[in-house]
Amino acid sequence: PLSTFPATSFVLLAMQFSSNRKRDSGRLSGALHNNKRAKISIYDVPPTMEISMEEFEQFALDRMRVLKAIDAAKAKGLKPDEVREIIKQQCALYLPLDGKDEYKFMEERRKDEISHFILRIAYSKTEDLRRWFLRQEEILFRHRFTELDVQARNHAIEMLTGTEGGKLLNITEHEWVMHSAGLQKVFGSAVVDDKGNTLQDSSDPWNHVYKVPFEQVLDLVSGRRLLLVDGEAFVVSRDIVSVVISNFRLRLSRHLTENARAFYAKAEEEAERLGPLLENLTNAYLGPSFSSGPVVGRITLDKVPTAMARSAPLCMKALYDTLTDKHHLKHDARMQFGLFLKGIGVTLEDSIALWKEEMMRGGKTSEQFDKQYAYSIRHNYGMEGKRTDYSPYGCGKIINQTPVGDQVHGCPYRHWSAQHLQSALASMRLGPNVVSDVMEKVKGQHYQVACLRVFEATHKGGTVDALNHPNQYFQDSIKYWDAKNGDQAGGAAPAAEAAQTPAKPTEPAAAPIETSA
Repeated sequence: PLSTFPATSFVLLAMQFSSNRKRDSGRLSGALHNNKRAKISIYDVPPTMEISMEEFEQFALDRMRVLKAIDAAKAKGLKPDEVREIIKQQCALYLPLDGKDEYKFMEERRKDEISHFILRIAYSKTEDLRRWFLRQEEILFRHRFTELDVQARNHAIEMLTGTEGGKLLNITEHEWVMHSAGLQKVFGSAVVDDKGNTLQDSSDPWNHVYKVPFEQVLDLVSGRRLLLVDGEAFVVSRDIVSVVISNFRLRLSRHLTENARAFYAKAEEEAERLGPLLENLTNAYLGPSFSSGPVVGRITLDKVPTAMARSAPLCMKALYDTLTDKHHLKHDARMQFGLFLKGIGVTLEDSIALWKEEMMRGGKTSEQFDKQYAYSIRHNYGMEGKRTDYSPYGCGKIINQTPVGDQVHGCPYRHWSAQHLQSALASMRLGPNVVSDVMEKVKGQHYQVACLRVFEATHKGGTVDALNHPNQYFQDSIKYWDAKNGDQAGGAAPAAEAAQTPAKPTEPAAAPIETSA
C-alpha cells in the first residue's frame, strides 16, 4: 500500500491504494454493511479496502458518466419519466446493483461505494462543485430509493432517520382515530404497499402514516399531500421519500464541507499526491479524444474559413475571429484553438501556415514567428519534446479556465458578460425566444446545454444527445451539413473519421432562426 489515512481525516478515510489489485472483503457503509442484498447506500462510513490506482480512476469516471447524464437530462427539461429512464440506462451500464449471484453483487456494491467517496473528495473543493455533486447524488439516490420494495425502503428509512435527527415514527392507533376524517380525506386513495392496496383497504392504516417535522416536507405542501396537526406533518408512506431525501441531502452536504477541510488541510502529503488526479476528475471529458493521430488532411487550409463560420462552436468561432481580426492570440487561447484545429484534421503544415499568415499580418516577421511560435505548434502535434499526441480541450476543461483581462480563451457561456453573449447570439441570427432560452440556461449554470441549444437552433432538425467537446460540436455539424447538402466539396474523409470536409456553404436564411423554447 502507498499510504493509509488516519481514521479522523476524510478521503477514502482508511481506504488504501496499491499498484497491484488486491481483493479485500473490506467494510461497506450504511445499509450495505448491514444488509447483504441492499440496493442502496447512505454513504455514512467510508469503505476500508485496497484498490489499485487503475480502479480508482475507472470507478470515478464511470460514476461521473452517470452523474453527468443526470445533469444533462435535468438541464434539458426532460419529463420525469424520461429522466428516470436515462438514469436506469446509465446505471445499468456503469453503476449496476443487480448482480444475480452474491459475489457479483458485492463487487457492484464495492464499486458504488468507492466511486461515491472518490468523487466526494474531488467535488468537495469549492462551493460550486459541492452544490453540483450534491444535486446529482440526491437525484440518483431518489431514483434508487423509489425503485426499492417496501421492505428495502423501510430499511433505508431506518438507516437515515433512526440515528440523526430523531427516529421516524408512525402515528399511533389513537392518533388515527382522532384524525381519521382528515387523514381519509387527504390519503384515503393513497397506495401504501407493493400490492396496490390503499390506505382505506389497510387493516392497520396507522402503520402507513408517519409524523415528521413540518420543515422536512415542504415540497409536499404545494401538492397538498400532508395533514398538518399541531405543527407536525402527517405523511403517508408513499411520500416519505421527501423525508428520506431531506435527511440524505443534509447529511451529504455536511459531509462534503467536513471532507474538504479534512482532505485539503489535514492530509497535505496525500493531497499533493492525489490532488492532480482528483482535480482532473472534475474536468474529465469522457468521450473520444479527437486527437488526429495518423489521420490528416481532413480539413484543408482553404476550407478553414467556411468550416469555422458554419460548424465551429461559439468558443472556437470567437478565437478564430479574434485571430483573423487582431492577428494574435495569447498563449492559453493559442493552445485552446490550436489543438481544436488539430482535432478537426488540419495538418501540421497547414496549421503552421495559418498561424504564420495571421501573425505576419499583425507585424511579426517570418523569423520571429519561427523563433517564438512554430515550436509550440509542432509540440502540440507531437513532433517536439516528448512527442506526446496532445488532445483538444473538452468542455469541462474550457469551462473551468479563468481568463482575465483581455484574454479571450475559455467558454463564452461561462466567462462572457450577459450583454456580450446576447450580442454574439443575435449576430448569429438567432431569434429572441432562442436567445432568451440560452440565457436562461446560462443563468442556471448549464453552459453545455446552452451550447446545445444554439446547435439545435442553427441546425434545424439536427439532434445531439449532449455536447461535451467543441470537436464533437464541429463533427456533428459537418455530418449535418453533409447529409443536408450532400458531400459537394470533395476531399472529405471516410465516414468513420472524426471530422469531414464541409459541404459548400448555403445562402443564409432571410429571417432570424427561431425554434420553439
